[in-house]
Amino acid sequence: DMLVPESEAVDDSYFDDAVFIGNSRTEGLKMYSGLTNATFITEVGLTVDSIFTDYCDISGGGKARAFDQLAGMEFSKVYIMLGINELGNDLDDITAKFSSLIDTVRAAQPDAIIFVEANLHVGPSRSSTDATFNNPRIDKLNEKLAALADGKTIFYIDINELFDDENGNLRADASGDSTHVYAKYDLDWCDWLCTKA
Repeated sequence: DMLVPESEAVDDSYFDDAVFIGNSRTEGLKMYSGLTNATFITEVGLTVDSIFTDYCDISGGGKARAFDQLAGMEFSKVYIMLGINELGNDLDDITAKFSSLIDTVRAAQPDAIIFVEANLHVGPSRSSTDATFNNPRIDKLNEKLAALADGKTIFYIDINELFDDENGNLRADASGDSTHVYAKYDLDWCDWLCTKA
């Protein structure tokens, strides 16, 4: 089992040398979690493909390509949540691209711990009606991404344990659009991350 065990909650200062890379869900974390000391490289709609070319929003303002930004900084923790926007593609293809993304991150940050973050589930109404964006498919992708972790320098963490209802869907009370958590829940997300150090 490559899941990170529950730890004593660390202080927010743990994230001083952390970078979070991701799409709109990570952008929500940036805006509402209170983790102002971490670095965020985010873009709405970001994918395992577009991260290599797109200009992303960088904490503190400005835009840059993710790997131009990573090249000039040093981090000891890198959190990556990607895959939801390209869920219509072949899952093995997404996983292969995620794997090469990890390799590129590793080259830029040789000493960092890399956290592969499970993609957040969608709400029950969306999961039951959307042929692409449904939780069985998200789970299949997450399983493949989890297998990229080695339990030594690459770890898999699954936020869904915090936000799932009893049926494995994003809780209705935690989301207004069945896709993103309400701002107030980004604080819980931050607290949860503090126990996965």
